[in-house]
Amino acid sequence: MNTFFTRAGRLLLICCLWSSAAQARDQWDGIKRIVAIGDVHGDYEQYLQILRDNQLIDAELNWVGGKTHLVQVGDVPDRGPDSLKIMRHLRQLEKQAKRQRGYVHALLGNHEAMNIQGDLRFVHPGEYQILITNKSVAKQSEYIDRVLANELRQPQSLIAGDVGLFEARRTELQELFPLGYVEHRYLWARRGEAYEWVKSHNAAIKLNRILFVHGGIAVDQPLLSIRKLNQQVRKALLEEPLDGNTPGYILGDDGPLWYRGLANQAGDSDAIKAMLDFYAADTIVIAHTPTKGIVMPGENGQVIQVDVGLGRAYGSHRASLLIESGQYYAIHRGQQLLLPRTDAELPAYLEQVRALEPSAVTSDAIDEQVLP
Repeated sequence: MNTFFTRAGRLLLICCLWSSAAQARDQWDGIKRIVAIGDVHGDYEQYLQILRDNQLIDAELNWVGGKTHLVQVGDVPDRGPDSLKIMRHLRQLEKQAKRQRGYVHALLGNHEAMNIQGDLRFVHPGEYQILITNKSVAKQSEYIDRVLANELRQPQSLIAGDVGLFEARRTELQELFPLGYVEHRYLWARRGEAYEWVKSHNAAIKLNRILFVHGGIAVDQPLLSIRKLNQQVRKALLEEPLDGNTPGYILGDDGPLWYRGLANQAGDSDAIKAMLDFYAADTIVIAHTPTKGIVMPGENGQVIQVDVGLGRAYGSHRASLLIESGQYYAIHRGQQLLLPRTDAELPAYLEQVRALEPSAVTSDAIDEQVLP
């Protein structure tokens, strides 16, 4: 019996180590075809169209991309009503792609982090509405009762003893926490469907010599290995115990989910090159900061922006990045354009984009109304 339990224990340990290693994998080499799409923001139809543009799904929405690696560079939720549908479809594709020796990488974005952390400023009303059931009224009432009870316990509560103020506060809370709100919070809470899907994903990966990260890597902050970066983001985001070496910026404006410095097309090329050399990479692909319709290369091909404003909230632009056999292409409304790898080639490319996407804006201006 002792021998049995020793063998069983060893097997369990091996399985746990294997599972941990598989979950933590963040680098792949020898990938011949890569498709990268930026922020989806709850727009299911645009998301599906991008997959069709790249021949990744069939009429039944199943994976037909073979060995392609699809990188969704973060920000599936918010601003649109169908985040859950997109997440469920990506989860389906993750399984199907592996059976064809392909891969689906859904990276962490700042909006995944915001939903986990309870920052719901940009949740579309439709996200709540699709979660409403015949139990939603009771759940809403119970939740509001708990909030009111907590407020009544406060030493200087204004609603204590005043029926009018109490009822007015209840009405206010019903607007603040609409039907479906409680279900949405369960969805993103520990053991919730969205939380469980998101929590194992990486903030950064490297395919061949290309680094992918939602916001970017701050060149003026200490550089962490991809493995360490992913570990620290996951710990900070999921509120696991942090060691004393966890950088304070990891979920802040200079962290990989929020950083916008690389989206400025007049960056420090030498500093960017030094950062890429640290990661043994030639290019970094980022999302997060919308380009308003353009897969935008910069810094002589060192930086590529793929947040083109795909969702309806950003103009329903339709473009993605294709890297095939070492060549870089932009897929604009289904048309394949060779992506310039030097700044000198950029003007001719932008003219091609304008012909396909007349509403695209090619300046560096960022509309602050649609950020973060």
